[in-house]
Amino acid sequence: MKFWGTILLLPGLLLAQPEFFGYFESEADVMQLGSTRYNFGYNKFRLDVEVRPSDNVLIGANINIQQYWGKTTWNIFDFVPGYAESGLVLNVDLPDTLLLDNFYMKLSFPRFDLTVGRQQISPGVGYAWNPTDIFNSKSLLDPSYEQTGVKALRLEIPLGDRALFTAIAQPEAEIEQSTQQYAFNVGLGCFDFSLTGSLQERVDYSVPILGDMNIKQRMMLGGGLVGELLGWGLWAEFSTNDLEMESPFATFDYSNLSPLTPLPDQTFTEYVLGTDHTFDNSLYFMAEYFHNGLGVAEKDELSPADYLASLGGQSHSLMQDYVFMYAMHPTFDFVTLSTLLFANLNDNSGTFAPQLDWNAFEDTNISLQGSLFWGDDDTEFGLQDWGLRLRVRSDF
Repeated sequence: MKFWGTILLLPGLLLAQPEFFGYFESEADVMQLGSTRYNFGYNKFRLDVEVRPSDNVLIGANINIQQYWGKTTWNIFDFVPGYAESGLVLNVDLPDTLLLDNFYMKLSFPRFDLTVGRQQISPGVGYAWNPTDIFNSKSLLDPSYEQTGVKALRLEIPLGDRALFTAIAQPEAEIEQSTQQYAFNVGLGCFDFSLTGSLQERVDYSVPILGDMNIKQRMMLGGGLVGELLGWGLWAEFSTNDLEMESPFATFDYSNLSPLTPLPDQTFTEYVLGTDHTFDNSLYFMAEYFHNGLGVAEKDELSPADYLASLGGQSHSLMQDYVFMYAMHPTFDFVTLSTLLFANLNDNSGTFAPQLDWNAFEDTNISLQGSLFWGDDDTEFGLQDWGLRLRVRSDF
């Protein structure tokens, strides 16, 4: 239905003199996990269209076509230490997709902007982690890769030259279960500051909050700052979260006519601290430290459920303390060398990933990234041995 809806809308979009742009991307990967090797890749085509029927209206959409090849059925237990040889199977398939990703309309009124539809929403100032982002998950090997659209209503009200109020809502059948986020941003001197609050209600048990079916409601209050001091970029982002707990597995309690057993509420904090700098020799350096109070503190306390939540992107990290570093240098006219490193400070495992980017032709980039993992076999990243990724992308 989404595909045919797009086809029916195209004639109207063409009459409004649209702008088309996008890219084609092809990727090949190989990854070694002990005695198991994953060979996989994909071909992806993205087409974006933007139309301005008037100066106050912007309509945008993009279609993604992605076809996977190689290993397209993955056993999640291959990525859980101690379970690769257990014989347990929890397969996840990578199906070919034809996706209407972003599909939105932005209306610009004299005092506010309103955006409706499936749109890009990326709160926070962190690069590898965003404690105030309740909508997206990131890959540490490619934190800046595009995110999928979010079905929401977004209201933006300018409050001056450097001040903005934003309200985001994801309506549900029951209004009280609608996800909401509010943000106030203001610029003072060399820094921009933000204050953010959000509310998430569990709609049903098939979509748990933070990967936990016992969490009924999450309330978050957070904020951030970003700016520059003495030539160094500085940023920080934090959130404090209150979780209302409710077990779906309890039996009916006839004493108080409640089908759910009360569980003690929980609170946790997350924060990220970051800095970056470009040196006189054009070397760019960035580093972040991340703390997740919801993560597991000790390796011996980890369970398969913790890994499933982390691998599925419901939680920002498996354990509590991490570092991320990135360095990049435009070494030659058309070649850039870079490397990233991230590490789990709780189980002493991590990844070192050098990368070469070659601007082979105009608007065409070829990148080769290797990944070397360290740590014991029962650690988050030590479970893997090495990986290699070749990606070709051409924009138009």
